[in-house]
Amino acid sequence: MNGPVGFRLTGSKQNQGLTSFCQFVRPATALTVPFENKTVAVAMNTLKRCLFFAVFVGAPIAIYAQGVDTTVEIPTIAHRPALIEIPTAQNPSDDLNNNIAMAGEYKSTKNVVEQQKEACWNWTVDVGYQSEYNFRGTNLTPGDNAGAISMNAEVSKWNFTLGVFGIRQLGKAQADGWATGESGGGGSSSHFPAPFTGIFDLVPETTQRTLEEIDVFLNYHWSFFGWVDLTVGDVGFFIHRKAETDVTLVFVPTGLHIFTFPAPTVGDEQFDRLLARLSTSKIPYVTPSVTFYQTIYNDGQDGRALAFFGFGPLHRNDERGGYLEGQLRGNFPVTDWLSLNLYGKVSYSFHDRTEPINDPQTLREAVRGQSLVGWNVAQAGLELPIRLVHFVGNSSVPCAAPDVTVYLVPSGWYSYHISDPTPGTDRNEAWGGVKFTVTF
Repeated sequence: MNGPVGFRLTGSKQNQGLTSFCQFVRPATALTVPFENKTVAVAMNTLKRCLFFAVFVGAPIAIYAQGVDTTVEIPTIAHRPALIEIPTAQNPSDDLNNNIAMAGEYKSTKNVVEQQKEACWNWTVDVGYQSEYNFRGTNLTPGDNAGAISMNAEVSKWNFTLGVFGIRQLGKAQADGWATGESGGGGSSSHFPAPFTGIFDLVPETTQRTLEEIDVFLNYHWSFFGWVDLTVGDVGFFIHRKAETDVTLVFVPTGLHIFTFPAPTVGDEQFDRLLARLSTSKIPYVTPSVTFYQTIYNDGQDGRALAFFGFGPLHRNDERGGYLEGQLRGNFPVTDWLSLNLYGKVSYSFHDRTEPINDPQTLREAVRGQSLVGWNVAQAGLELPIRLVHFVGNSSVPCAAPDVTVYLVPSGWYSYHISDPTPGTDRNEAWGGVKFTVTF
């Protein structure tokens, strides 16, 4: 969903198994608008998954909290980490020898070198803002809107990664098209057939007042021969959208707007997609990957384009298509606290995306466009992960000690649409964002 189809920093080798689903998927920590019809059941199932996720993550955090002597590492101007000991109940600042008596026995709280333990859980959480929600090259928040806020949380255990992604549109979005569906908006105008060609046009404008999305995903990761990595998984997309379309009948010779009437448009949508990814991390500083997504469920609210007159075609691309994406990700450390992440990717659509038809011969072609088989989009982006603070401690449980890192991550993206873009998406798109990322 790129995620910024964003990317998450994992902070250590322990977290390399985490998969970022701003590439697959897309924050809303609380989406409270009630969904209708089928979406009610979808939202309830999603809520259950989120509650399970909270327990899944919260349990190890609570366990870790029982035995921690905290150290904070803060970047200094000299580009070297400065270690600052924070006094705690286990390490009182007024005892220079760090020795205390507890229940009549002598106890030392000095750090003891202990056998390295495995991390029981690896998790990543990020919260951020992006000026545009661009998914697979399609601008899902078109017009002069205020962007979107997003959240992603994921946890890894036994090579599994469970996560949830949410995003919420700020302000309203507008496009000169019949719809703002997930795969694109189809056509932008409808020319009357002969003998009225060149005399009358139907000109639509869609206003999207609400876009809220939750994605839930589960992946499994294998390593083969020490250099090939395979990730397989499933992601469910649950989209809540409130939109309305107004269509104007135009007298072409003079440009006169004769009258405007309302038209149904695309509303809530749900998708389920399988994925398989091949990658390698053995090339210094660069990670190439190839990912294929296959839609196995595609449903959503739709209506006849000219329902005002009692007829008309539907809008949605209801194909169960596939999507192939190749990506190069570069990670270049600049200092101890700053890195440069560069991205480049190109994608091919197997009926997954939509493109308009330049010379439609029917009302259906004008309203709906056609599903795309061909090259879709090429994109380039960068992130600048800035490490703000690093918390470490000791563990009195079988799991490794807490190791928490907080990053500030500004980013910028450019997208070139190889195929003809749908209404609301420009051939050349640029957007940016910023997020806070926490790894544990």
